[in-house]
Amino acid sequence: MNDPLSPLTVPPPRYLLESDSSDEEGQGAYPSTSTSRGSKSQPLPPQISIILPEAGEVEELVIGLGQAGRYITRSSGKVEPEGEVRVDGRVVGRGLKGEEGVLVLGLDESELGYEAIWELAEKLIDKVKAKRWTVITSYVPSMYIPSRSERSSRSLVEAPIRYLSSTTGDESKTDGASKFDAPNYLTGLAAALTALSAHPSSPSIDITTLSLPLPLSSLSVQRLSASLQTFSPLLAIQVGAKNRIKWTEDDDEPYAAPGMGKVRGTKRGVGEAASMYT
Repeated sequence: MNDPLSPLTVPPPRYLLESDSSDEEGQGAYPSTSTSRGSKSQPLPPQISIILPEAGEVEELVIGLGQAGRYITRSSGKVEPEGEVRVDGRVVGRGLKGEEGVLVLGLDESELGYEAIWELAEKLIDKVKAKRWTVITSYVPSMYIPSRSERSSRSLVEAPIRYLSSTTGDESKTDGASKFDAPNYLTGLAAALTALSAHPSSPSIDITTLSLPLPLSSLSVQRLSASLQTFSPLLAIQVGAKNRIKWTEDDDEPYAAPGMGKVRGTKRGVGEAASMYT
């Protein structure tokens, strides 16, 4: 025990004889002492630049994350590039101007830290003035924990598209999409945007997150278009366009969570894409 009469401006006597795991070098510094190591400098906050058409005022903003974002932009066919997102000078997202006031923003969050993701979410909500927000990400079906009712009545040949919406209420299934239930949780930019949209201090936005089952080569455009009819009718029109570019098994990528870094697509001889998710 420490001597109650010992001044608090000096280390206790035991520091002269021993140390434990919680009192390593450079820790437990007292006002009258100096450590052998200099104090660590705080990392600089991420520098984020968002350039969007029409000052960010659009009818609907669609944010596609990772390979789900690449799938959406490819399924949307040939659309006009418009705008970009930079983090610390590096381009992490590009905007594609669609029809009827839809802006599709493809973002790669694989190399972004959590601080950068949170900062990016705040800036997007502050800058973009959209009536409707749709975030499209992906999930691994074998890692998803279905609800008890879903397990009891489960006779699914294909993993469903899952949704989490701020406006659809408690419906368990809507036009081919099943609700995203606890204890499963969102991560990355999808989680940050959803959390901020529900915070009292943030602007009120209508946001829906759609999680597409991996591998994306097994997801038909017809299924996606049917689900989008409820949540994003304008995007459904683009996805169902005839000039879309088909997503094949060669385009499938291993699952990558935010911060994992870029993951290369599968190559011949490595294994079938579908086996990555079973």
